[in-house]
Amino acid sequence: MEQNVDEIDTSTRAWSGDIGCEGGPVLVANLDDFQRWHGSDPLDRASATELHYWSQFTAELPEQWHPNGRAGHQYLATADPSACRDALMSMLVERWPGTTVDRSNGSWRATLPDGRLLHAALSPDSEYERAIRDLGSEAIHHFGSSAMGYLWSAAPGVVRITLAEQRDLLLLSQVEYADDDVDEQAAHAHALTADLSQAAPGIQYRVTCGPVVVAWSPNSVRDLSRPIDSADTGPSAPGLLLDMATDGSGALLWLAPGLYRSTLQYHEQDSWAVSCCRLQRVDDLKENP
Repeated sequence: MEQNVDEIDTSTRAWSGDIGCEGGPVLVANLDDFQRWHGSDPLDRASATELHYWSQFTAELPEQWHPNGRAGHQYLATADPSACRDALMSMLVERWPGTTVDRSNGSWRATLPDGRLLHAALSPDSEYERAIRDLGSEAIHHFGSSAMGYLWSAAPGVVRITLAEQRDLLLLSQVEYADDDVDEQAAHAHALTADLSQAAPGIQYRVTCGPVVVAWSPNSVRDLSRPIDSADTGPSAPGLLLDMATDGSGALLWLAPGLYRSTLQYHEQDSWAVSCCRLQRVDDLKENP
């Protein structure tokens, strides 16, 4: 059952609400999958497979210590990240006598005599870190034994969630700048009415049974201020804003089950700019049980 985005009238809406995002992508996940999402909660140290470190002087380290180039964040795959971190710190102290090492936090910090810093942590330290590694504008992230979620990159700020009347289209929009309230409303209006029929199709995500959580992705199911379940939403229920790690940083809503395809757009005028992501149902799954 193919539908074109420009055939959907998004001026009529089942629900709209704003969630706070302090930086990092927005997660869209089936409720059952979100119940297994642990966000930025720390993983067991045994889950680490790399040493992650970054500094202002990576290019000055021996060649073996910049596997990802001579600048930027480094990820060194190793069977024993803890031992590798010890070796890195020992090398720094030997190479730059007078270097001090702070081991009091999960991310160790070495300070050279001239004040330059190197940070080193075992990686990944959370499911969130796994999810955002090499994330561009969007991605499907698999976690747990069989769970998955859709990620859309967002800047720090507010993301508006709009659910179309037929519940077959989910719009995420973020005003990146606006001169005043009128311009902000114009930016959101553009996100609602923009013709994306010529835009390149993005990736696909399957909504399995209706209840869906949209949340600032560092949030964990453990951050919920109260438990949620499928009885809290339905085909005619409005979205429910959720208090998580921060107040109003997620929402529970009902989407028509099916296969959804993303379309992304960034648009700017002289006085405002908006980024948006449309997830539009393109297959009702009746032919693909």
